[in-house]
Amino acid sequence: MVRDIWVDADSLPKDLRPIVIKLAVRLEVPLYFVADRSLPDVSGFIAQDTGRIRAESGDRTLKSNVKMVVVQSGENSADDYIVDGAQEGSLCITHDIPLASRLLEKNCTVLDDRGGSYTKENIKALLADRSVNAELRSWGVFAEQQSRHTKTGIKNFADNLDRTVTKMKGM
Repeated sequence: MVRDIWVDADSLPKDLRPIVIKLAVRLEVPLYFVADRSLPDVSGFIAQDTGRIRAESGDRTLKSNVKMVVVQSGENSADDYIVDGAQEGSLCITHDIPLASRLLEKNCTVLDDRGGSYTKENIKALLADRSVNAELRSWGVFAEQQSRHTKTGIKNFADNLDRTVTKMKGM
């Protein structure tokens, strides 16, 4: 079962945010977007969702389950916040391999934004590749390039998210 969803919002592309929001609303689980700045699209959704919930229930104290957490700027500030809040049963989304490793140590389920999953079986190899690539970049041999999201990439992400949630429901 999905306890909650934590998003490293500094790295999640804007076109994937609605997919995650719809999932959290459908599952009725807390969703935390964590970044060092507010994301207008997320804040706008929260305001709309809170209004909808209050109008439907008549209870002016209810709020959206989607939260925008703005942390102070600084190295790993968003990562540390996510690691502190996430726990076993949390679904986490990040492009940051070291953060994924920290979350896997807490037995969280961790997805990347390209349709892949981080696992205890693949994280060491991913960390090693990251280290080698960083060394090559420092020598000027390799320039890091991240490809733009395509419709296929968005579909891969959405499909993996659905598969993962289905699998977590059976746990």
